[in-house]
Amino acid sequence: MWQPSCSHTAIKARAELYAQLRAFFSARNVLEVDTPLMSVSGSTDPHLASYRASGNQDAHQSLNFFLQTSPEFAMKRLLASGLGDIYQLCKSFREAEQGGRHNPEFTMLEWYRVGFSLTELMEEIADLVCEQLSLERPIVYTYREVFLKYLEIDPFSAELSELQALCSSQAGLAEVE
Repeated sequence: MWQPSCSHTAIKARAELYAQLRAFFSARNVLEVDTPLMSVSGSTDPHLASYRASGNQDAHQSLNFFLQTSPEFAMKRLLASGLGDIYQLCKSFREAEQGGRHNPEFTMLEWYRVGFSLTELMEEIADLVCEQLSLERPIVYTYREVFLKYLEIDPFSAELSELQALCSSQAGLAEVE
């Protein structure tokens, strides 16, 4: 008899997580959207490989589509149309990304906030993570602040040789190329 590849407990936990994510964004008046999974063009990112999907419109014409590597392009078109704050919880597909921590098909949460500053987005991410994991609200650091606090180096003004030496010392490598 066929059995699902994940437990009923995991399936129920995923459904609860999705409900919590939707409640989080709903409380902030962020609209859920649903964009197409297939398009007539693949990813423009040279580091992402799109899956090709094909079919026949009729006996004489073949159709070629690509499965989305992320909903970014379609969502940005909605933003450009003036829709406002949006999010999407959807399937995405990336060819040649399979391994212990990668699956070619995965679920992605992507959202856009019109007029939000980087700091406001960082705060919202912290709120989302803390709410989902029932954590106390962390202090939010910028990329630069983390380098200064933990590595005592400014990544924006350091010389390349300083950064290479730091990488070597932290990774235990003899040389960083």
